[in-house]
Amino acid sequence: MRLHIPILSRGSSRDSSESSPSPGETPVVYLRVQVISCQDLEAKDRNGYSDPFVIVSLLAERFQTPVRESNLNPVYDKDATFDFPIYMSLVHKLGTLDFVVWDKDRIRNDYMGEYSLPVDRWIEGTAFAFDDPDNEPFSVGLISSRSTKPVPGSMLIKVGFVRSPGSTRQVDFEKTYNALIANNNHVKVGVVMVEICGAKDLPKWRTVTLTGYDMDPFVEVSIGEEVQRTTVINHTRNPDWNEHLFFHVGQDDLSLPIRLTVFDRDKFTADDYVGEAEIFIDTLIKKADLNTWPYPADLSTLSEFKAPLNPVKKQGRVYNPAPTITFRSYSQSQLSA
Repeated sequence: MRLHIPILSRGSSRDSSESSPSPGETPVVYLRVQVISCQDLEAKDRNGYSDPFVIVSLLAERFQTPVRESNLNPVYDKDATFDFPIYMSLVHKLGTLDFVVWDKDRIRNDYMGEYSLPVDRWIEGTAFAFDDPDNEPFSVGLISSRSTKPVPGSMLIKVGFVRSPGSTRQVDFEKTYNALIANNNHVKVGVVMVEICGAKDLPKWRTVTLTGYDMDPFVEVSIGEEVQRTTVINHTRNPDWNEHLFFHVGQDDLSLPIRLTVFDRDKFTADDYVGEAEIFIDTLIKKADLNTWPYPADLSTLSEFKAPLNPVKKQGRVYNPAPTITFRSYSQSQLSA
């Protein structure tokens, strides 16, 4: 069996320095992942096909399958078998085994969908060894963390444990796996979608030249250390954004708030803080319809919130009536699975 080496050991979504094992530490076990095939992928090219490949990543390790040209049902088989080292010093940081499907293009690759496999779902059933005859491949449907629209396609994958190369020590894979789950802080993860609808009655502030009133607002949305922002809407106190933002969250993020902060963009000075509102993720989960996956067919069914912006009042600036922000949100049902 030909195994691939990582195409990238640095530059994952997490800081590689935070995902490095202790000096001299050896893996307790390896997680072997095989991307066998993809089915019914979306056609991204003019010829009605795509040139798909899959990137598989865990912490700072990243692998890539070969590219299958002009194919919507690519078969990779043993050409896409990867080994991820598992270190005890990093167990608490293990989050998801991530699969992202891309269409290869000369200028810019096209995103085709993804799937994230939480650590507590790496093994389904009682077969923990990769080569166990009872360890069968399983299919997962692709989702999109970049759009509310569903994406077509699925992947056939196989996951299991193998011993470290050259090791003769017997490893109880079941006990090792249970220890990984017990010591992990990111067991259940999912996607939170926040739709920034609009704001009303933003404060009437004078321009820098003091010749009139103006507001160029945008919203900065944050969950923990992850921050995203909307576009700027020029010259309005009642902006309509209608923008969707997506956040990957873990079990230890559930106690965090989603913070929405409105700023007034300034070209020549620092952006002015207008006000902020927040809602906690566990509130969204309680309101989520767990029978819909990954998103409601009718986005109007999303939980809608209208909240005061709680501005920091400054002398000479008018806040009457009180400004508000309206947003809708949805948590992928995996968060409550």
